[in-house]
Amino acid sequence: MNRVDEGFEPPDALVEWCRSRTFPLHVLDDEATVDLDWWNAHLKDAGHTISLRGRDLDGKVITEGRAIVQRNDLRPSSDLVVAQHDGLGLLFLCAAWQGSHESRRFTRRFPNVFNAHHREDEDPLTQITAILDHCSKNKSMPVVRRDTWSGWPLTPGVGVSLMAAFMWAVGVQDEGRRAQMIDQYGVSTLIHEGWLEDPSVTGFTTRRYRRYCELLDSWAYAAGTQPEIVEMWLVKRWSARLAQARNDVSAPTLF
Repeated sequence: MNRVDEGFEPPDALVEWCRSRTFPLHVLDDEATVDLDWWNAHLKDAGHTISLRGRDLDGKVITEGRAIVQRNDLRPSSDLVVAQHDGLGLLFLCAAWQGSHESRRFTRRFPNVFNAHHREDEDPLTQITAILDHCSKNKSMPVVRRDTWSGWPLTPGVGVSLMAAFMWAVGVQDEGRRAQMIDQYGVSTLIHEGWLEDPSVTGFTTRRYRRYCELLDSWAYAAGTQPEIVEMWLVKRWSARLAQARNDVSAPTLF
């Protein structure tokens, strides 16, 4: 663990909450209601050969209207993606899930993944698809030496949070641990609990992101759970604090 984080232990509320949750039921079944018409219209207008699907309340795959997407659907060759490039389709499914999740910080935003500086003879999607292919095939982050100051590869239109979600979906391993999702609500909870780090997720370098994943891993070990459940508590904790402030709910909750 990073020297600065030594002695930074998980809150009792986190430990209590996490121990009553399971990975298959609470992480993989974590769902968002996605407006398929909005996403597929934007995909068509942008010129992508991608179509997103979802499920109805009975679990049947549907192609229009409002549909359920579970975290378990965020995986390569997902039944909810029809695309010529599987990785790019999965990226947009991750964006749709994040942007529709009621507990997370994201707003619905359509990523513009085209490289605005491509050569005339180059496909404007080559840059993003090459990065996605590397993550999917090698289960690792591309090594960046000179391209960016942050250590992240150049991925047009894709921020830290969406890239982290894609890396989790394809099972990227970094320094012996699985890449984890990162949400502004979750980081805000960490800062509120006393974490000494930059509070803005958009400014996270890969070094800060690795420190964040290491902390999740450490807290998960201490609580006898998985890092994904720790991350879920962090996000829900901040969301509950906001709801309490907005609705003037005085009764304390587990969060």
